[in-house]
Amino acid sequence: MSQAVAWLIFGKKFLQISIMSASKQHHQQPTAKDAVLGGQITPPLGGVVLGGIAGVKQRFHSPAIASRMASLREALNHGEAGLNLVLQGLQDHSLSVQRTALLLLWRRPDPHVRQALADYSQYHLFDIVDTLQGHASAIVSLALSANGRILYSAGADFSIKVWDLGTDRNQHKLIGSIRGHNQMITSIALSANGRLLASGSRDKTIKLWDARSGQELLTLTGHIGYVNSVAITPDGKTLVTGSQDTTIKLWDIKTGTKIRTLRGHTSLVDSVALSPDGKAIASCSWDTTIRVWDLVSGRQRWEFIGHSARVLSFAISPDGRTLVSGSLDTRIKVWDLQTGKAIRTLEGHWGWVKSLIVSRDGKTLISASYKEIRVWNLETGEPIQVLTGHINLINAIALSRDGQTLVSGGEDSNIHIWRVP
Repeated sequence: MSQAVAWLIFGKKFLQISIMSASKQHHQQPTAKDAVLGGQITPPLGGVVLGGIAGVKQRFHSPAIASRMASLREALNHGEAGLNLVLQGLQDHSLSVQRTALLLLWRRPDPHVRQALADYSQYHLFDIVDTLQGHASAIVSLALSANGRILYSAGADFSIKVWDLGTDRNQHKLIGSIRGHNQMITSIALSANGRLLASGSRDKTIKLWDARSGQELLTLTGHIGYVNSVAITPDGKTLVTGSQDTTIKLWDIKTGTKIRTLRGHTSLVDSVALSPDGKAIASCSWDTTIRVWDLVSGRQRWEFIGHSARVLSFAISPDGRTLVSGSLDTRIKVWDLQTGKAIRTLEGHWGWVKSLIVSRDGKTLISASYKEIRVWNLETGEPIQVLTGHINLINAIALSRDGQTLVSGGEDSNIHIWRVP
């Protein structure tokens, strides 16, 4: 007998299925409502797989990606053994299988699952889920709110756009535009509480804005060259700016008065950044050096020399122990802020390294250059993934605190939103 009919009980309902013999399976493909032995062939839509966890494991080792994905979806019905199989799916060579495993595990409370997800780098699964267009020219700088919902983008068109990224990937929308500078905006920074936005411009001024209403609060003047970079201390009390005039200035945000000027660079200061505790300032310059300063005293702590061309960008790790710099020489250097020595050099970009981010756990580095974003294991220097989608130089990237959303903008005037699909 080549085929039998069986009745399976699901809850209070009876499901009629056809059980196929091995001989029939060799001659024709199963149809809807057929039951097949686990691991033998891909189950039909609406069919039933017999064989329990053994069958699931056989299908998980199938060369067919669809079979492996289907096996993971069924695996959680088989207790701890099935859960362990889903955890193995995070290491599958297919990104589709990894995504399936990740989605199945994402909300599991099990301590060993949470640890596995913490150790897993999801950044290589990032894909573009939306592209925002609204600026008339290049995107120069980005700032993302703590919850990853509100995005601020500064363009060479003298404007700052405000976007609501929402919770639905299909509901990203422009909700406002801030104007006030009369030259290109070079840098923006958002305070930790999300209430204050600072912007620097080629008009040599710095402006402070109410981030929620877009109202201008203060205009600061004092630099005699372009203002290339702005940063706000974690406590929201001090603004740090770097300029084409080779200086770094510290400002009291409440009063708008200048606190002090730091001098030492011999060429324009391209970027400034703050340590997580707000006690140290890092600055990079076209003089190829990186300097680290004490915020309170203004004294220089370190000078790093190692790049062969202008230093354009850097980031400080959350624990304040590591500084990463990017240069016109296409290289990324990792420095120990405790010893002042270089740890390693990362190579792979073939264009300027314009923007760098270190993840909150300090394990992952994300770098932006010409047409591509690279993801690195910061602890080992090993590359994880290359993300492509822009058609020109990428000037800025921003990462949400939960690591779920990456935003990039560049010379092509596009803002790409990246997430794990």
